[in-house]
Amino acid sequence: MVNFTIDKNKNTPLYIQIFNQFKKYIENGSIPQGYKLPTIRSLAKELGVNNITVINAYKLLELNGYVNKKVGSGTYVSQDIKQNDLTREDIKALEHGQILLNKNMINFSSSSPNPELFPVDDFKIIINKVLERDGGYAFEYQDTKGYMPFRKSICEFIKKDEIDIDYEDVQVISGGQQGIDVVSKALINFGDCVFVESPTYSWAIASFKSRGAEIVDIALNKDGIDIDELEEKLKIFKPKLIYTMPVFQNPTGISYSEDKLKKLIDLAYKYDTYIVEDDFSNELNFSSNKHLPLKSYDKYDRVIYIKSFSKIYMPGLRLGFIVSPKNLVNSFAEAKYVSDLSTSGLMQRAFEIYLREGIWKKHIERFKKIMRERFDEMKYLLSGNKYFEVNIPDGGFYFWLKLNDDISAKKLYLKCIERNVSIVPGNMFFSNKVDDSHIRLSYASCEADKMKSGISTLNDILKDIHNEENSEYIPIV
Repeated sequence: MVNFTIDKNKNTPLYIQIFNQFKKYIENGSIPQGYKLPTIRSLAKELGVNNITVINAYKLLELNGYVNKKVGSGTYVSQDIKQNDLTREDIKALEHGQILLNKNMINFSSSSPNPELFPVDDFKIIINKVLERDGGYAFEYQDTKGYMPFRKSICEFIKKDEIDIDYEDVQVISGGQQGIDVVSKALINFGDCVFVESPTYSWAIASFKSRGAEIVDIALNKDGIDIDELEEKLKIFKPKLIYTMPVFQNPTGISYSEDKLKKLIDLAYKYDTYIVEDDFSNELNFSSNKHLPLKSYDKYDRVIYIKSFSKIYMPGLRLGFIVSPKNLVNSFAEAKYVSDLSTSGLMQRAFEIYLREGIWKKHIERFKKIMRERFDEMKYLLSGNKYFEVNIPDGGFYFWLKLNDDISAKKLYLKCIERNVSIVPGNMFFSNKVDDSHIRLSYASCEADKMKSGISTLNDILKDIHNEENSEYIPIV
């Protein structure tokens, strides 16, 4: 259920290290009430210690009220553990992938930009232009695949990313999440296997699981998916899909190296599978490094490219597209029809003008300037911190933090809520939900002038938790 580690070079006795880890996992809910602890012999073997060490750790857990012994049965987690004074609503919300957020909070959790950054004035003009030109036809159902002029404009738009396609291969969708659902409906049957990066976007996992898919995690390295692990598992599992976010990955911010992109394409072809590429922020590159979508390297027509306009332009548009391999075009159109017949005709017609006339370029220039200021500010504020290690991405919306000193991400999240700061605990991005050592920070909805206060509060909370870990957890003997 959870991973235990011990450090024989530490001054802290081994049985105390085991006790402290059990205490943390029991209090944050990773080990639930009523759970049967491993046998003394099996845990001792796993950790490479003698039986007496584990016996002493279990005795301390019992003395402190964390476990109960049942003669002839084993040792069980107590049924009346108080979990960090958390409310039932907070725990339930986390279990269902939801984060508490109110208007007074400093928001490091949301991926949606502030509404004042949306190109509202441009769309007032464009929508009026559509209504004057098309009248009531603007409100008709469109072709399931999408409004043809819009699909043609999309083809021109993505040439900037070195993707050259036919408009017949474009399927318009109502946002990126629907794109994942459409692909799932079209391709996944009960019992099929889907590979995902670990960590990854939680609602993609939910979509695949809703179709009865088996999820297999593949580790991420700093330059992308672990290619060796991927190939070993490809030999065993024969997945229907590999779900990836190769540019500014959510939640880690990692971007794949060009070498890994090419190897990933080759492996998909070799093992006869498809790659789903989810692209939501490739425009936000703040470095001199080139980060093209995986689709631009797709020489075998193996990449299903999903692009959302929501996060960069306006979330309420619910607009995006799929670039489909030619043999899957009709399958995606059928799955889209089952979902909602077609995407809003008015929005498609308006966005077609937005793309065709190049109005989007002005918005991107302004938007990228503001996001760059926030990116630089957060990068500065997170540097040199002893409580965590941070991955510095080349762009996107996210910073991924690895907490030090066994600090619990769930505990940190809930203490941040008490201080009106909203973060995302890392367990939400893992298929097994066990991770308790990472958090994700987003600056999409947090102005630069609020970041200093928010990161300062975060540091204060980390300091308090660190001090608690080093003073409060002395066992009763």
